[in-house]
Amino acid sequence: MTLNIKRYRRALVTDDRRIVYHNFWDGQAAEVIWFTQFLRAHRLLDGHRTRRFIFFSTLGNGQVLSTDRLLHPFNKQRKRIFFTGENVHHPAFCQYADNMLSQPDIDLSLGFDYIDDDRYLRFPIWILEMFPPQSTVEDIKNICQQLSHQHVDDSRNRFCAIVSGTSTMLGTKSLEMRTDMVNRLNAIARVDCAGRLLNNTDELKTKFNDNKAEFLKQYRFYICPENASVKGYVTEKVFHCIGSGCIPIYWGSDNNPEPDVLNHDAILFWNPDGDNNALLQQIAELQNNPTRYREFFEQPRLQPDAWQVVAAYFDRLEQHLNKLFQS
Repeated sequence: MTLNIKRYRRALVTDDRRIVYHNFWDGQAAEVIWFTQFLRAHRLLDGHRTRRFIFFSTLGNGQVLSTDRLLHPFNKQRKRIFFTGENVHHPAFCQYADNMLSQPDIDLSLGFDYIDDDRYLRFPIWILEMFPPQSTVEDIKNICQQLSHQHVDDSRNRFCAIVSGTSTMLGTKSLEMRTDMVNRLNAIARVDCAGRLLNNTDELKTKFNDNKAEFLKQYRFYICPENASVKGYVTEKVFHCIGSGCIPIYWGSDNNPEPDVLNHDAILFWNPDGDNNALLQQIAELQNNPTRYREFFEQPRLQPDAWQVVAAYFDRLEQHLNKLFQS
């Protein structure tokens, strides 16, 4: 139990100790984590001095749940919530493959999978990245409007970029695919590689101080595949690309990412099992034909009702968190 206690004590805790995070991201204080701000913005702690929210994620050993259960048994005011932004179906995260729904002590599970379970709510990580936790319905509508309707900026005159690391923790397949994408696209025009993978420019760091959004405002296209293609597994990558005004060259989620949110006609889909010749011809035409580029770029990036979909995610999360204390 000693090792478990050590891991358990490394939790991130808010100042009032009412919200706790286990196995979450390093370098982010509990006070600024998206869920803390959501709970406070929606006043889910107001008037309930004994309520506690204990969040668990995938970046560590799941045994901390057992430790929490032993130290705090039978406390109806202490609710345990699992959240994943990682692909839990990869062997590296196998202990979380069921989104911890096999654990009766998990009161609510949040992830990207499509699961029919009273204790589960689909809540993909891109929502945390693109929509502040304090967002009202009007805020969500405005953000979607800005993402969806963009106009060509003539100063955006560079061809394509990629910002990718070289970690092999999740295997080498995605790195090999990214390398192939860069090599194939280099035949059209130079691809600037600002990450460790195939690095050929230091501008992201030296000129833009690692501000990727500003760096990408120079480019027409951005290579932004996921690390794996699993149904529903859509991270912030394609959304960051759209937010930066680039045309996404994407692979992931069976090449059917968030169909009720994203306009797939405004995304260029890479097929690692195909020859991609038609896609490369299309990219070359868009690069060399200003009229075709403008037509493609200025079509809506999101579905017309995307804001309603996101607002419904916010509403369902609030309802589920409130409902935890009604049983």
